[in-house]
Amino acid sequence: MAFLKRFSGQLRKSILPLAILIGFACGPGPSDINEFMSYFLPESSDVRPQDRIYAYTPQLYDYEAEMYQAGKDSVVIDDNVRAWMDYSRGKLSAKAVYEGMYGSSPNTEWANYLETNNLPASTYMQLAYAANAASAGGDMWNPKPADTTRLTLLLEQAQEGFKTASDGFLKERYAFQAVKLADQIGQSEQSRTLYDQLVKPLTNKTFISDWALCRHAGATLALGDTAQAIYEFAQVFDRCPSRRKEAEASLRIHGIRFREEALRFAKNDHEKAAVYALCAIQPKQDALPYIKEVVKLDPKNPLIGLMLAREINRNEFYFFQKHNPIYAYDEKSRADSVAFGERQQNATSYFEQLKSFAFEAAENKDLGQPAYYLTAAAYLEYLGKDYDAAKKTLEKASQQPATNPALGQQIALQQMLLLAAETEAITPEVENQLIGYLERFGKSVNFRLNNAFVKACQQFAERYRATLTEKSSGWLSSCSRSKDNANLDANTAKAFLLQMLTTSQLTNEKAYFINSTDQLDQEDTTSSATAQKLVAFATQQSPTAFDTRLLKLTGFNNDYFYALLGRRLMAEHQYAQAGEAFAKVSPSVWQEEAFREYFTRNPFTVKMPGENRTNTHTPVTFAQRMAELQTQAKNASGNQAAELYYQLGCGAYNLSWHGNAWLLVRRYRSSIEPSAYKYAPYRQTINEQGLEQMANDTYYTTAPARAFFEQAAKAAQDPNLAAKAMYMAARCEENAFLTRKAVEEAKRGYEGDPNPFKESMRNLRKTEYATVFEQYKKQYAESTFNREMIRECALYSAFLAGKTAERD
Repeated sequence: MAFLKRFSGQLRKSILPLAILIGFACGPGPSDINEFMSYFLPESSDVRPQDRIYAYTPQLYDYEAEMYQAGKDSVVIDDNVRAWMDYSRGKLSAKAVYEGMYGSSPNTEWANYLETNNLPASTYMQLAYAANAASAGGDMWNPKPADTTRLTLLLEQAQEGFKTASDGFLKERYAFQAVKLADQIGQSEQSRTLYDQLVKPLTNKTFISDWALCRHAGATLALGDTAQAIYEFAQVFDRCPSRRKEAEASLRIHGIRFREEALRFAKNDHEKAAVYALCAIQPKQDALPYIKEVVKLDPKNPLIGLMLAREINRNEFYFFQKHNPIYAYDEKSRADSVAFGERQQNATSYFEQLKSFAFEAAENKDLGQPAYYLTAAAYLEYLGKDYDAAKKTLEKASQQPATNPALGQQIALQQMLLLAAETEAITPEVENQLIGYLERFGKSVNFRLNNAFVKACQQFAERYRATLTEKSSGWLSSCSRSKDNANLDANTAKAFLLQMLTTSQLTNEKAYFINSTDQLDQEDTTSSATAQKLVAFATQQSPTAFDTRLLKLTGFNNDYFYALLGRRLMAEHQYAQAGEAFAKVSPSVWQEEAFREYFTRNPFTVKMPGENRTNTHTPVTFAQRMAELQTQAKNASGNQAAELYYQLGCGAYNLSWHGNAWLLVRRYRSSIEPSAYKYAPYRQTINEQGLEQMANDTYYTTAPARAFFEQAAKAAQDPNLAAKAMYMAARCEENAFLTRKAVEEAKRGYEGDPNPFKESMRNLRKTEYATVFEQYKKQYAESTFNREMIRECALYSAFLAGKTAERD
């Protein structure tokens, strides 16, 4: 069963940041490396596949889209492959040409064909291979410098080849090689001259001439004429798909922004629009003025929709930081803004500008796509919390013709968000709408869809919880009161289940998103009273359609709910009721991997010499035995009562993080709990109140076990039994101190001189956490138990010396 699977190798949500710092590749991390808080899909803009990498991301590019494109096909039939296939009159396959052009070594079929059928082409390809081999290469760890001497000789051969080539196909390629080689050896002016002499005069230019223009632009940039370089890169980006990535990157990697002077090189409006468009997708700027210029000059430019989505997404990155600070953990490297803080303050006003543009664009018949622009406007109204307007605008958008499935998905996503934001009273009609959306958007691998799904679940969970504190009217009879209470109990269960849907374990097992919560954290903080209501909800005789579909969406069954109830009752040390709950869990559950691996020691042993550690208990029999011991101990006295209380103490001790039956309280245990909270990344995930709760969490402090051990010591007439019980009480006191120490470390932080802190902890232990310890040393130093423990156990001697409290 999913709820009992071992979570091996996974850290809890609250521990994730440190896992990333220790080793990004070693632990769970965001499934999408471009993830940030956003609810707006850039693909709803009809973005072309080749432009998807220019969608906004806190990274340099949308690497997910880039990797998808790179790995889509093993053989990429680009412009150059297709041109050579045509040049061979169909005699060469795409694979032969692709491997011949881009393989690590020349394809035999390709090389043989050229040598046999077209010696001039074979000669050209030999030059191309040699030029690639002599070019700079390697990687950042093993860079390979260019062989400038060899490249200079090849430049001469390229110029000679241009003179002697008898067909335009090879002539254009020799011209490109000449321009490229001159640029590679650092002769920027010569590269520009060769472009003017060899490429410009060609009458039948192809994409290869644009390749040469891209090199010319690079040389122009190197010579300091940035404005002309922007213009030339823009034309390459606009009309040459096979070099658009290189043209755009040439601006991005140098941080080049729009320059008015670049427009004076343009021959027409289309070329001007290309300049604006290329500059509009550059980071660290507000691009809306450039988008407006593109709309005026070239309304059919395919980048307009993406550019608007990019500006919305970019502004979301700042807008949501106030509500989701975890996304701003590295704003220096991730922030797409000159002034991050200022952008936060101005986000709302910029959204207003984008909204006005979206409405204007929806009315612009030259642009088309009114559905997309109205959807964008409605989304901006939603962010501004003008929900009535957003709903009306979105309704208009849904009535417009649209063929883009992603746009339909965006519209539905916004309808879900509006339903969650607007709902005040939850009715069966609202629940019916909600469950449809949850079924549609649950378990998505798209982080934006997951963001919206989590948001809707959280808002409805809050709405259900709000009904628990609202005053109900009309409770005039015990009958109506009973019915209302049943409804409130159901709302408690629904809130819990909706919150569960936001967890990383339930959203998508193949994806891990930063905004997802942790299922185990929610279970561990749930009261047995809530768990009782969950059981009642899951086992009701006449569930509504919503109830049934919600339970199905979580994937939980009755075994899960009864096991959860049993655990929460065990955590609260209500053993009899826990036994009853565990008894309703299918016996096969106790045979699953988690229990086979982690519930293997006798839960009434505490690593004392001579103990029988073989476990003959199931969770059911253990809980039942604890209940029996409680009843028997109350009616016993003397050594009999002491023995019973001692066994109770051992059982309660083992139900803690320190014990061997922790699995009956929680489904997860980490060896770094709770001291890990001293590290800076952890401190971001837990507040002051949470730390104080942890300081008093009996799962760590073992306070209930201490109470039982002290009762055993008090009742014992046998001094050795009293010594053993008092020793265990002192161990519990030590556990409480170590928990407090972890909390104080978390408050202080890991940085700074540790010595003053260690001294303060020594004083704290001495004044507040050594009462039982000192009593034990004073009263039982001469006991047989003490002498035997010193002889048998080295750790016991360390404990007597107070050394365990000093560990770091």
